[in-house]
Amino acid sequence: MAEKTVAIVGAGIIGITSAYLLRRAGYRIILIDAEDGPALKSSYANGCQLSYSYIDAMSSPSLIKKVPKILLGKDPAFRIKLSPDLSFISWGSKFLLNGQAQQEQLNTRALLRLALHSKQVLDTLLSQSDFSFDHRVSGKLLIYTNQADLDKAITRVEQKQQWGCKQELLNQQQCIELEPSLRHLSKPIIGGIYSAIDAVGDPFQFSHQLLKRMESDQGFTAQFNCRVTRIIKHQHSITSLETTQGKIEADAYVWATGSESLNLLKQVGIKLPIYPIKGYSITVPATEYAPGVCVTDVDNKVVVSRVGDKLRIAGCADIVGHSRDKDQTRIEHLLSVAQQNFPKAGRYSEILHTWAGMRPVTPSSVPIIGKAGAENLFVNIGHGMLGWTLALGSASLLTSQIEQQQPPFDNHGMRPTDHGIGKFYE
Repeated sequence: MAEKTVAIVGAGIIGITSAYLLRRAGYRIILIDAEDGPALKSSYANGCQLSYSYIDAMSSPSLIKKVPKILLGKDPAFRIKLSPDLSFISWGSKFLLNGQAQQEQLNTRALLRLALHSKQVLDTLLSQSDFSFDHRVSGKLLIYTNQADLDKAITRVEQKQQWGCKQELLNQQQCIELEPSLRHLSKPIIGGIYSAIDAVGDPFQFSHQLLKRMESDQGFTAQFNCRVTRIIKHQHSITSLETTQGKIEADAYVWATGSESLNLLKQVGIKLPIYPIKGYSITVPATEYAPGVCVTDVDNKVVVSRVGDKLRIAGCADIVGHSRDKDQTRIEHLLSVAQQNFPKAGRYSEILHTWAGMRPVTPSSVPIIGKAGAENLFVNIGHGMLGWTLALGSASLLTSQIEQQQPPFDNHGMRPTDHGIGKFYE
């Protein structure tokens, strides 16, 4: 029996991990991307954190209460630019509904199931083969300077314990013993939440590692600088893709892109509830004083990670439309927070690069993984800020669906129907 061919649109961390696991399952793969290589947009320079424990849905009661403050520009982490765009209004209204306490718990629990499975898949890969992507199990520490915020977080820690995810509540002294560089914080911390299983690794390097392994395989083809212009559908199936490099035909098709290509899916009747949220990062050379633990400054929503010999500072969540322009004030904000909190951790005068990425976010923060729009069309999309953390678990779930097998874990909340997307034949 001849191998079936799967065409995957999008070569970010979601698309390339999907390609890798599907190839391992025996499918011939055609990987398509408009850029000249993999992981050059949202996966290029994010926070590098594999945050298996800290995967809470963005829309929550506490965030909804902050919306007036955010709209007035008084929140350091978030920005919202109101727009008459119907897609923004539709997404925004659903986002607010997902901020109800019960729904936020369901969303967070779904994300945790996917994250823990993703860790399992990566651990298996690493046990079978050597990969070089500055990976290390660093642990992750969320630091708090406000007692009320820490008290609220304790409730979630207790919930996660019940859901099978261990986190530890640390006092000020325990935080400093765990990460001595916290002594230099400009504002004293009162405590923190520590997750030992969380890790760090560079998704850009990992994507290139996977590509290199697949390129030597005759069952794999990559078509970069290739833009899909039209999806051809006949009755209930996709028959081909029209691209800038000609027609591409496959037995099944996977959509694993950002928000910029959603209009193409509308050609086959799919309207995905996704909107871009812009994030930023700066990368500088790390020093011997760089924190060994990945640290999240909860007040400013800024993450600091030592990735190999570099220090990555990332943060911000700007809901400001589709422009990819870098806002220099956001870069300066990240740099200021890092210099105040970790003054000796990096050589801040030697910025290696800055980045702005558009993360495709669903109202629930839970990605959409499954069949949609046609009998042979699948989506693996909408991972938001958690693409790196959720990538391999999502690819594993997608593979089981294409193989028509039972999902490897409870995937409620991730199915297209869970997101209001009709069955593929409608």
